[in-house]
Amino acid sequence: MDIWPKDRGTYYGSFAFASVVLGCYAGYFNTRTFYTSEWMALLSFVLGAVHVTLGIFCTDYAAADSRRQSVLYFLGQCALLTVILLISPIRGFMGVLVLPVVSQSVLLLGWRGAALVTAYLYGINVALWGVPYGWGSALQALISYSAGFAFTVVFTAITRQALEARHCSEKLRHELEKANLQLRAQAAQTEELATTRERNRVAREIHDGVGHYLTVVKTQLDAASALLPAQPDRAREAVGKAAKLAAEALDDVRRSVGTLRTDATRPPLPEALKELAAHGEPAPTLAIEGEPRPLAPGVEHALFRAAQEGLTNIRKHARATNALLRLDFRTPQRVVLELADNGVGANGANGTGFGLRGLRERIELLGGTVASGNRLEGGFALRVEVPA
Repeated sequence: MDIWPKDRGTYYGSFAFASVVLGCYAGYFNTRTFYTSEWMALLSFVLGAVHVTLGIFCTDYAAADSRRQSVLYFLGQCALLTVILLISPIRGFMGVLVLPVVSQSVLLLGWRGAALVTAYLYGINVALWGVPYGWGSALQALISYSAGFAFTVVFTAITRQALEARHCSEKLRHELEKANLQLRAQAAQTEELATTRERNRVAREIHDGVGHYLTVVKTQLDAASALLPAQPDRAREAVGKAAKLAAEALDDVRRSVGTLRTDATRPPLPEALKELAAHGEPAPTLAIEGEPRPLAPGVEHALFRAAQEGLTNIRKHARATNALLRLDFRTPQRVVLELADNGVGANGANGTGFGLRGLRERIELLGGTVASGNRLEGGFALRVEVPA
């Protein structure tokens, strides 16, 4: 048990406790009233020293959560005060000794315990006046002491409320600081997550857009290289297509940058798919089913990228001779895009799978689904469905 006072408020309380006790004994000397024997005087001073020592250094013991410790402390103090008052040759000054303990009871006990301690000490003071001096004097003492007791109880109660308010304020401040630290940590995590998502979105844009065009450009340049010795005219035609596709790739990069900044516009989805299908081999058959309707920019962009990714995989990995690209508006509130080829399928293709993974992430962000796999009749099929 640490018996030494801890904070400044406890030091002030200890100083007040000691001041009251010393003041009472100083008042005794000032009255020139003496004890009936030296032993009685010595006993009074020893008990007074024990009383003030307990009051200063054992407050933490009394303030412990254990109810038993609080009861023991106040029983001991009440017993000491009873003996000190009984053997004291004076009544007025020594009666003030009880006020610090009354104050402590209000601070450390509940209202019921404080009322019991206060009533007992108040009664002892009044009784010690009534027995030797008559009950008329006891009535005067009752009135005289009431002001001091009332002031002590009320002042201490106000102090207790102020201490509780400060404690509550400190607790709230610590909780606020803790919540602020947690909020900062969550904000940092959110920022990191947003950065990761944006990085993935940029990666998808680069892969789906520029990757598609570069694949087709490479195909045209390979064809030009093969045709150049024997058919220079067709080789120049292939180079011209490659140059046109490179220009379109630059336009797509600009659109992608614009999409990252604002909602960039492109031709309606059916027209954009027609342009996409026209470049590269194999050129897919395009089927638009149902009545085309306006779509949200994000949905159009995702479907266009899905078609672009599918065609890139067909031209790069599938070794297919024909393909079908179908856009279906017939289902209300849903749009379906399907792409199928007669190539080697997923088992025979070589690829990293990043494109389909990025495509799936893009579509799932819109609440859609992606299904892909080998066809029974041979080749590979991709189906994308999004709310629209």
